[in-house]
Amino acid sequence: MSGRTKFTWKQRLEAVEMCLSGDYSYTEVAKKFNTVDSTLRRWISSYKNNGVDGLKE
Repeated sequence: MSGRTKFTWKQRLEAVEMCLSGDYSYTEVAKKFNTVDSTLRRWISSYKNNGVDGLKE
């Protein structure tokens, strides 16, 4: 077992939108979603490059 949490694309989108809104820091969002800043940054980069499809597996 890897110990990794699987997130739905909708959860990823919610986290990305929270970060991009400017209302929450990456750290705040990471804590809310029980993940780390680097994961959020990867999601945001993928979202910026590919839109919502970038958040789907």
